[in-house]
This record gives sequence, C-alpha cells and structure tokens, in this order.
Amino acid sequence: MSRIVFIISFFAYGGYYAGLAVIFALNLGGMSRFYSQPLRILMAFLMIYVIYKNRFNLVFHKLSLYIILFILFWIIYTLKVMYTIAEFPQGTISRTWYEYILYSIIYVVIPFICFCSLNIKKYWSNIISGFIYSGFILGVVSIYLYGKYLVSGVGRINAISYETGEAVLNPLAMSYTAVLTILLCIYKLVIYKQNSKLDVIFLFITILLSIILFLFGASRGSVVVLVVTLPLFIMYSPAKQKIILFFFFLIIAPILVWLVEASGSGLFTRLSNTTEDQGGGRTSLWKNALDHFFEHQLFGGKIEIGNIYPHNFIVEILMATGILGAVLIFPVIIKSFHLSIRQIKSNKEHLFALLILMVGIVHYSFSGGLYTSILLFIPIGIIFSIQNYTEKDR
Repeated sequence: MSRIVFIISFFAYGGYYAGLAVIFALNLGGMSRFYSQPLRILMAFLMIYVIYKNRFNLVFHKLSLYIILFILFWIIYTLKVMYTIAEFPQGTISRTWYEYILYSIIYVVIPFICFCSLNIKKYWSNIISGFIYSGFILGVVSIYLYGKYLVSGVGRINAISYETGEAVLNPLAMSYTAVLTILLCIYKLVIYKQNSKLDVIFLFITILLSIILFLFGASRGSVVVLVVTLPLFIMYSPAKQKIILFFFFLIIAPILVWLVEASGSGLFTRLSNTTEDQGGGRTSLWKNALDHFFEHQLFGGKIEIGNIYPHNFIVEILMATGILGAVLIFPVIIKSFHLSIRQIKSNKEHLFALLILMVGIVHYSFSGGLYTSILLFIPIGIIFSIQNYTEKDR
C-alpha cells in the first residue's frame, strides 16, 4: 500500500507533468495523448483500490457529514453540466460535455475520497515523498529541455513556442509544482528534521532545481503562495529557528530577485502591472461570471461563459451552481482550514497538509477549472483523514 500511495501522490500533480517532460525530451510530443489519458485512468483505478481497502474508514468517518456535502455538490455540478448543454446553444462550453463529468470524477471526487480513507499518520511520509520526487524529476528534465534558455532573455518558458514553434510544458504547472516542492522540502528540513545527511543534500538540490522551475514558470500566483506560506515556518518553528529562518529568508530574497531579473521573465514587471492589465484579464472574467451568478442566484447558470471558465474556483462555484452549490461546498473548504489550524497546534508535523492546501487555494484562485482542482481537494481529504484518526485515538 505504501508504494501505491507514493505513486498516486507522485502523479497527482507534478509527476504528471514530469512524464510529459520526458515525452518532450524524447521528441514524442505528438504521442502525449497516449500518455495522459491512460495515466489518469490508471491512477483512478489505483485510488479506487485504495478506497476499497480502506472502505470501513469511510463508513465510520467522523466527518461523514462533510463528505456527504462534498458528494452532493458534485452531483449538482454534474446536473449543471447536463443543464448547460440542454438549455444553451452549442459552443457554449469549450470541451465535450462528458469530459467535465469524467474530469471532475478523476481529478477531484476520487482523489478526495481516496485520501479521506487513508490513515495519513501511516502514509504521510509516502505522500510528501511522492510530491517532492515529482518536483525533483520535473526539475531535472526541464533543465535538460530548457536549460539553454534560462539566461537567454527568452523570459517565461511559453515564449519559446512563439519564437520557435516548439511545444513546451505548461508554465503555470511548472511554477506551482516548483513552489509546492520548495515548501515541502523546507518542511522536511525545518519541521520534520529526521533526515539523514543524504536526505539533506537531496532536499537542497531539489530546492535549487525547483527555483529554476519557478523561473521557467514565472507565475504571479506562485509569488503569492510564497508570501503567504513562508511565514508559517517562522510561526510554527522553535524560537531559535525563528531567528535563523528570518535571516535566511532575508538573505535569500534579494538573490531570488536577481535570478528573476537575470532570467528575463519579467515577473516583477507583471506583478507591478497587475492592476493595469487586470490580472492578465482575470477581472473581466470574474465580473462576467458574477454577473451571470446574479442572474441565476439560487441554482447558478452555465458552467462556462463563451467557452471560458472564470479562473477562480469561488467565482466558478457561484456562477455554475449558485447559492445551492456554495452552501454545500464552502462548509467543506472552511472546515478544512479550521481543522488544519487546530491540528498544527497539537502537532507541527501536520503543517504539510496546510502547505499543500494553500498552494491549491492560490492556484485555483487564478487559474485552472474547478473540475480539475486536484491540488485543492487532495489536501482537504488529508486534513479530514488526520482529524478522523485523531478523534479515533482519543
């Protein structure tokens, strides 16, 4: 079971893109669809196996009410997909209708239930290692693919496509994988601390690789993640380490600024122009989605407007499922935050779940559709599982 949990965690996010990077490195970009779909189906079957083996943990789960609310929400979402294709003209949504349902099941529902069913205290190391190793491999392959562009002034990695026509990895995925990997590596160095010398060397190498990944992706959302999460390490570390971490972050900050400028990504310029460019066009998307919500407040309206989702999971929930959907799913998200803070106070090692959740919250507040929000609902499942076993031990 430990290996299965590791594999699931590895491919949950960063590992999927690491596999794509390997395919690009072998000049097999045209075959990527033969990798993506079978992999997602295989991961779904592995997670269903985990759910089956741990099914009694779900039957007697202490947070079963919130799990039921979660399932009811996705039933409502599925009905709204059907409603959208039935009531609105063809071309309203960007994908074939059944993809929204299948993706929401594979990316969200099954992963959430899978991690809810696990004994996280038994497998938390496998989960963290899975995420860290996926970031390590993605970093290694990305440097092999794009290392020559790092200080060439090409900027964000997708600019290569405009210059050469070469297919590249999703820069947002690279950036968020990098930030998540950095945070979990720091967690193991600062909070966990039960590492061998080889582990410490590996973690520092992985952090360096992830910084390069961060530069390739150059996402403003990733900067937000760092700003809101790095202080957590100072907050939950011993007094002596608080001082060390404070000065470490103080020293590393100007180095990161120099690296960002040297890479030519223009990240800080885009950050300073966020208001002027309306967050890369997000403001207009959010406004249109909220206008649609106010027209269909109780049950929501379409799942997309003009073939585009709002790029904000909160706005998308309101737009697509209305007050009904919000009443079902918002308590699940809020409860996870509340529980996570309580869990960290009792055991600082539980911080890793909040770190992943914060990455997911920021990620899906600026990019990504609700039906693929795997990095948001996996940590919620982890937090629920921690609470389930904590209450059982009392």
